[in-house]
Amino acid sequence: MSERVQGLMAAADRLDVDGFVGHFSADADFHNPIGMVLRGREEIRALHEKLYSPHPPPGFPSFASARATGRVQSVRMVGANVAVVDWAWTQHGGTVDGVEWPDRRGTNTTVWRRDEGGEWRVVVWRDKDFPAGFEPPPGYGA
Repeated sequence: MSERVQGLMAAADRLDVDGFVGHFSADADFHNPIGMVLRGREEIRALHEKLYSPHPPPGFPSFASARATGRVQSVRMVGANVAVVDWAWTQHGGTVDGVEWPDRRGTNTTVWRRDEGGEWRVVVWRDKDFPAGFEPPPGYGA
């Protein structure tokens, strides 16, 4: 399972739309930090083609020059064919209309399901940004 998660994060860091989207089930749902809700692989693909482009539509973010890191925090099996995975992430270098965004960090929760062919695929994606300047209280990791 951890290899699949690492593969998903690596595809995102390479800006590999096919590799990234290939980790999702056809019926996946995807919620990003600004509240967009996408249904199915094709909607997820359409968003990421724009995000990964060096020339997205005006006002749309570009991650073409961004670099991200991810660290798996937990993998919890909730059945023989279902797992919940949490990871922390950082991103540097995203832009909007050529202006660099501040560095970002947050957490992601995905639900993975083993399909009929034995492949693990994301069926649920929930991404959360921490507000600028956020620091967890002492003793509480984020």
